Amino acid sequence: MPREGWENGVSAAPYGVLEGFAELHEDFAAWFARASGAVVHGHLFAPEGAEFAGAGPVWRGALSAAPALRDHDARRFLTNLIWNGRGERQVFQFGPRDSQHVSWDIAKDPNARIGVITGAWAVPLFASGLPVARLRDRAAELQKIEADHLAALRSPHAKARVHIWTLAEFLEAPAAALALMLSDIAPGRDGPAPAPPPLVPLDGFGRFLQDMRNLGMHPYLTGDIPATPPAQRPSAPRPYLVRPHA
Repeated sequence: MPREGWENGVSAAPYGVLEGFAELHEDFAAWFARASGAVVHGHLFAPEGAEFAGAGPVWRGALSAAPALRDHDARRFLTNLIWNGRGERQVFQFGPRDSQHVSWDIAKDPNARIGVITGAWAVPLFASGLPVARLRDRAAELQKIEADHLAALRSPHAKARVHIWTLAEFLEAPAAALALMLSDIAPGRDGPAPAPPPLVPLDGFGRFLQDMRNLGMHPYLTGDIPATPPAQRPSAPRPYLVRPHA
């Protein structure tokens, strides 16, 4: 449930949250940092610990990457990170594999600029090469976690600026989605957007999803990705924009 007090923007400055982008692109954080001029962290709420930009165990203000310290008060961890990084736009990756303590907090924060590619959690499962039967339960768990997070982002309590694509929509025109998030997170940057980073290999991904369906797990958050890819469609996808409530 939403926590009280975050609606008025407890965070000190605007920041970006990117969900699913790093799972789909090679060396994504470094590319987005170059393209935006922002400080781009990895998964700050990864179960193994915070993935700070620079990969150090401590960040500015003696902020520890240790998961126990971070999760003791995840909201304060986030506000401290943004405060300690003021003067530079902070961006981090987030997803259903991460600790979800701040899911409602970022949804309610008007300073948050959030981009979500739903179903992108299926790509690392596919890349693992493990049998689909062994991945089925984990896929169902990740989808449930992401569905709960999406409910927070779409809630009447939400104040963040949010763009949502299904994985299928994103794959139709990834450069357009990246350009939109760059303009949202780093408005006013100089020069044209750089060439997008390469996508991770996805040959056979549609068949992987079909095999998942055949085992009774429907990955509906990926959108419609057929087992046999159709010819590339030229039209750009239009993201689902969650407008902040007044």
